[in-house]
Amino acid sequence: MIYLDTGCLLKLYYPEPDSPAVVRAVSGQLIALVPVHELEIANALELKLFRKEARPSQTRATHALVEQDVRAGILHRPPVNWEEALRDATTLARAHSRALGCRSLDILHCAIARHLAAKTFITTDRRQRRLATAIGLACPAL
Repeated sequence: MIYLDTGCLLKLYYPEPDSPAVVRAVSGQLIALVPVHELEIANALELKLFRKEARPSQTRATHALVEQDVRAGILHRPPVNWEEALRDATTLARAHSRALGCRSLDILHCAIARHLAAKTFITTDRRQRRLATAIGLACPAL
């Protein structure tokens, strides 16, 4: 199973500049989908509507594609021990944020990926990539 930062996960379902690179990176692999992803995807799509960057039909189609991939087994909703993941994220913040400047949700995604023993972590965020690499996650450049 691989783990994607929400920005990369959204690129699979809503066309953005790095979408082709993300599609190539995840081709044929099982992708983790956790509640934090679902919150961030919903909010990102609503913000696209707020900013007039998307039409309601586009955001509905994006949500439908995500659910289609859940049903098809491409996206997997693994169980997450949230107490453990949040505790690990707090430890990572104390150990790395001063040097790397990571945001809280970026840290949480890295902690969840580590908790799930994800084979690969995909992100386009430079700081998050540095954190993922620092904690032993395979994080290829896109």
